[in-house]
Amino acid sequence: MVCKVFFKAKEEPERHFDITYCVCEEKGCYYIESFINGKSGTEKAFLGNCGEEKAVSVARLLAKKSVRPLHIEDIITDMRF
Repeated sequence: MVCKVFFKAKEEPERHFDITYCVCEEKGCYYIESFINGKSGTEKAFLGNCGEEKAVSVARLLAKKSVRPLHIEDIITDMRF
């Protein structure tokens, strides 16, 4: 698996931790890995063969909205792209 792009949602007054999002590619399929900085464990959500541009766009949106790693899979499923 190759990590292509990283995004970060910085700590805010109501959220006392940073969240990192990584767009990964393996055999033409894309994933978003996400984790809370300083905590163990990552969450991985499958995007399929949507292409790198779409995967980066989704990861950027998740970072902008500061989506917690636990909710990423549900949100991507709801997007149905």
